[in-house]
Amino acid sequence: MDGYIIGAIVATFMVIAVAMMVRSIHSQQKKLQRKISEQFGQVPDNIDLEFDSISRPWKYCTDKDVSRTIDDITWNDLDMNEVFARINNCQSSLGEEYLYLSLHMRSDDDKLSAREVLMEYLDHEPVLRQQIQTYLQKVGKSNYNGLIEFISSPEVYRLDHDWIYKIFALLPIVSLLLFPLSYALGTACIIGSICFNILISYFTKRKIAQQLPSVRYFSGVLWCCQKICKMKGEGLSELQQSISKRLSVLHGLKGAVSGSMQNRSAVSDMDVFAEYVRMVTLHEILNYNKSIRLISANKESCREICEDVAELDVAIAVLSFRKSLPFYSKPHYVQNMQLNLQELYHPLLHNAVANSVLFAGDSLITGSNASGKSTFIKAVAVNGILAMALNTCTARVYQAPKGLVLTSMAMRDNLLSGDSYFVAEIKSLKRVLDRVKVTTCLCFIDEILKGTNTIERIAASTAVLRYLHQQNSICLVASHDSELTQILKNEFENYHFSEQITNNEIIFDYLIKPGPSKTTNAVKLLAYTNYDVKIIQDAEAMVRKFEDTGNW
Repeated sequence: MDGYIIGAIVATFMVIAVAMMVRSIHSQQKKLQRKISEQFGQVPDNIDLEFDSISRPWKYCTDKDVSRTIDDITWNDLDMNEVFARINNCQSSLGEEYLYLSLHMRSDDDKLSAREVLMEYLDHEPVLRQQIQTYLQKVGKSNYNGLIEFISSPEVYRLDHDWIYKIFALLPIVSLLLFPLSYALGTACIIGSICFNILISYFTKRKIAQQLPSVRYFSGVLWCCQKICKMKGEGLSELQQSISKRLSVLHGLKGAVSGSMQNRSAVSDMDVFAEYVRMVTLHEILNYNKSIRLISANKESCREICEDVAELDVAIAVLSFRKSLPFYSKPHYVQNMQLNLQELYHPLLHNAVANSVLFAGDSLITGSNASGKSTFIKAVAVNGILAMALNTCTARVYQAPKGLVLTSMAMRDNLLSGDSYFVAEIKSLKRVLDRVKVTTCLCFIDEILKGTNTIERIAASTAVLRYLHQQNSICLVASHDSELTQILKNEFENYHFSEQITNNEIIFDYLIKPGPSKTTNAVKLLAYTNYDVKIIQDAEAMVRKFEDTGNW
């Protein structure tokens, strides 16, 4: 009777423990879903992103066609890491790596069209979208997982002579067969084989430690694929068919990968025992080599299935980005070298001033300091990248020729290479001049050749800009040099930004206007920031003298 009571008590405690575990899992699931729902359509909270990790697939990419690739100078000029962070609502490392890569390259029209269809469907199926995001979130973000490199060349990481490990794995079993012959010999052999295999397992794991994150992460990707294939939704059928096709080719891989080096923490005696069993049998090492063989034989399918998952994550991130904007539009491409921009704004600016303008060709934008000309051309350039990569523009209307975005803006002295500011600038411009000869470009230049003296700057700037005008590209140039507006009036349209100056303050409206700038504000800004009156008076007198006589 006492035995029955004890059994009942034990059973009750087990039921309670299971119930509490189920409740905890359910609570965590609800919390995750709530977080995903709240974050969708909001500005992502992306701080402390590991860009070295996120950019690895891009650095590893061999397809860097200069006609469709954003180079590092343009990327840095436009603060594209910040733009990426603004868009990045991806739930997985695979997704954000793919998004980073996508922003560097002009996407194929077919890919953009397929993504639009997928986004439209997910926009109308929020429950389904949230479930997909939950699966992607469980795949998670693992910095420096190296999955793309691993899949591309898995044979490099294969353990040599894997047949030896199979023999070692059999040693404990063979030792058991010795017991009928000699108890002492059998005992010695089994203890020796166990200790030997534990050491082999330990040192082999250390040898392949850098590859373990890749194997583990790929296991999560395959798990996610299986979950997506089981979902019900007509709009997912094409994606599911693609994934299912890859999974069928990879038959047997999931089990091998899942059994290879999973993250485990020994939190109980049973966990410790299981870990030692795996070490003695070399289970994980054998599965690791098996997964390497299967991936090597199906590299293309592995790459494609990763791309399918990443594309799904990116599609949802772009959809979320669009929802977070005041308004957006899809780009419309034209054959002529014109830019029609209606209410265009910079995606990184809060309460940004939107600008509308039709550039009928190459244009020179002048204006006073801090009036907004540099920010404007950056906004246009960023939208050029968003258009080609994500089919999304932060404007009511964005009409432009299909072209590669190129910039020459934020030059710095390069102490390591010994380049001065001016040398760095002319090298930056040279790459623009070289690129426009081979492909249509959207060129954006800020303060051209400002690193040299006035006379040579005007002369060289004129020659460079006239050369660019002769190419099959469109060029927007922001400059303080009012002389260029007259010299290039037949080649470049003129636009400007201006301000209103009162006794107490300077008011900028940040709106682009036709024609060259007629005002300057450098001396006024000195006064506004409380420079000594004598400095202000001397500067103003010199300005008046030059305007009257043409001499200093």
